[in-house]
Amino acid sequence: MALILPKIVFILGKGGVGRSTVSAALGMELARRGDRTLVFGWTVSDPINPWFGLPPAGLTPSELSARLSVGNYGLDQTLKLYFVEHLKLPRFYKHVINGVHVRRLIEAAPGIGELFFIGHLWWLSTLAGAEAGLHFDRIVVDAPATGHGASLFDLPAVLSSLQATGLLGVEAERVIGMMSDPMRTGAFVVSLPEELAAEETVELVPRLTQRMSRPPLGVFVNRSVTGTITSREEPGSPESLAAQLSPASRTHLDGVYGELQGRAGFERALCKVLQGTTRHGVLPLTEQLFGTRAHHPRDIVHSLATEIRAHLDGLA
Repeated sequence: MALILPKIVFILGKGGVGRSTVSAALGMELARRGDRTLVFGWTVSDPINPWFGLPPAGLTPSELSARLSVGNYGLDQTLKLYFVEHLKLPRFYKHVINGVHVRRLIEAAPGIGELFFIGHLWWLSTLAGAEAGLHFDRIVVDAPATGHGASLFDLPAVLSSLQATGLLGVEAERVIGMMSDPMRTGAFVVSLPEELAAEETVELVPRLTQRMSRPPLGVFVNRSVTGTITSREEPGSPESLAAQLSPASRTHLDGVYGELQGRAGFERALCKVLQGTTRHGVLPLTEQLFGTRAHHPRDIVHSLATEIRAHLDGLA
């Protein structure tokens, strides 16, 4: 039996490490397993649907494939949905919330966007079925980059300190309850076998552990080379190809091999530092840009979904 994940799984990490790719791949695998799955991001424009030849997704989820949908958060749309569709207060929204002064306050106030983002995840995982016909078994959250994404997990403590009442108090209680429940929320971190990404990952994991009062589910090392790089004597290595290469080509190949060895070193160091700090350890996702591997984002997602399948099966 495969590993059973929480209903909402956050995918976090430094910008450029492949959060959206891993989110889409995890969503694809969960859908293949039979879960009605939503991949929900917070980006300027959804990158996932265009990889599959579809228009960028918005707040209302659009179907990507069987049992797999994609959505993308926008504060304006969320405010309207919350006050008009959920609370049934269209006049209040029109004359107060959508007024220029309140909108400026909302945009300037720290944490408001994060509160409504997490609140919308709560709605998607609870009331969206009854109120909008949106039924999801799993939600994979393509979170913003490290600083912004990690701040989502600071929100419960901030809300608790405010001791808010009224509508804000209700929303705060929902968010705190959801984020503190390991059956409802969990997080994977995505990293790369590179210095800056590894450093941010080493800082992010204990921060998440402290904020969530439990460790992250695991760390995906995207573009891993440990399972790809060979010794210099094995077939396909620089030594075995030496007779077939010109001196200039040999120099270039040695440079590439040295770079890969360096990345492998960062990956080994990352695994060592993170040992025992996450629930399921460090999970490598093989570099897809070598040789005949997939190059198009769509093909990379499909390939990584297969690797994630093996990890989830192995962690059962």
